[in-house]
Amino acid sequence: MKKILVGIDGSEHSKKALAEAIKIAKKFEAEITVVNIFYPAPTPSAHEFSHKILEDAKVFLEDEKVKYKLISATSTNPSKVITDMARDGKFDLVVIGRRGVGATHELVLGSVCNKISCESPVNVLIVM
Repeated sequence: MKKILVGIDGSEHSKKALAEAIKIAKKFEAEITVVNIFYPAPTPSAHEFSHKILEDAKVFLEDEKVKYKLISATSTNPSKVITDMARDGKFDLVVIGRRGVGATHELVLGSVCNKISCESPVNVLIVM
């Protein structure tokens, strides 16, 4: 295992997912790519929020001394972005939290976590 993709959104579940990915990365000397996907917004606030989420992750990753990359993406379909990245980037593992900040929309939109676990071309670890 050399490449781990972690989707984060600032939720507690995504923070736990990042912590678990770090444990795995240390064991296998793998590189972590952290991605935050935010919805397009007419104001810069969504982009600023994404930047803050990634900066918090950066501090954690640097403290843990693992190799990493940070990516911010804009999309209305975060599960597609993550599954496409997993395939195109030839990742070995996707790590995501069970629920994110958008969990209240699950009944209407379907769970991002569920879509990723069903559509990912690579193994998915769902962290509770």
